[in-house]
Amino acid sequence: MGAMLEWGTYNAGSSVRRAALVGMRLSEIPPGVFMRRDPSTFLAPYERYGGYFSVITAHGPYYAITGQGKDDYDVSVKAHVRAAQIAERYGAKVYNLHLGGAGEDRERSIELASDAVKRMLSATQSIVITLETTYWPRNLGTPEDIRAIIESVDSERVGISFQLENDFVREFRVYESGNFAMADAACSPDFWYRLLSSNEDLFAGHVSLRFSQVIGMYIRRRLFVKKRVPLGRGYPSLNVMAEGVAQYIVQRAHEDLPVHLIYTGPSETKFHDTLELYHSVAREVGRHL
Repeated sequence: MGAMLEWGTYNAGSSVRRAALVGMRLSEIPPGVFMRRDPSTFLAPYERYGGYFSVITAHGPYYAITGQGKDDYDVSVKAHVRAAQIAERYGAKVYNLHLGGAGEDRERSIELASDAVKRMLSATQSIVITLETTYWPRNLGTPEDIRAIIESVDSERVGISFQLENDFVREFRVYESGNFAMADAACSPDFWYRLLSSNEDLFAGHVSLRFSQVIGMYIRRRLFVKKRVPLGRGYPSLNVMAEGVAQYIVQRAHEDLPVHLIYTGPSETKFHDTLELYHSVAREVGRHL
């Protein structure tokens, strides 16, 4: 049995060994690996060093499964099925993915996403599929969207993954104002606690938390996009988030529902920032014990 708090970041190739050396308990296979014709070179280190991690997860490629986007739906679903099978072959216990654009008919997009998830489940043995929350409501991925998909699929192997900065941007409607500072001033530890506790029935065997700090920009004055930045250079506040998450972990999580804490920021600083993220949350957990 692993720890109740498993932590780490994305790794492939030589960075798998480096993650093991610094004691990360979790390693995630990044999406770019699955977009290659032959990913074996980048995944081979998992055969040698994978045993050093308590948990291996995977992030699927950025192909929409909602029928909204430039990629053909069936081609996208086949790519996810293949990626989930490869991930499971290399020891991944969790396969996480973005859903894609919601389009004008949100209910139809939910149906298409549900059918895609069912195909992934049928093609794999035991891997858990997590659906990642979005920062832009024009995409599928609000907790309500994910709840509808989970209810439609009706499998214990499907759950939610909170990309916490996405939830911050979405819930404080930063995509409308662009005012990160104002939203950050209004954000409290209680916001994070309520976000997790009010949706904890959507977790599938573990609490799935992802985090990086971000800034944002508008493209053509209409489209808001986030940009991941190193810790200390963006939003939301790390300390406030860490306190709220720690309160949830101490008060609500238990050994049957371990916590996966995954840093998703820029690759240039990912090892330093992953350690800082874990330290911030673990320190607050210790303070609330």
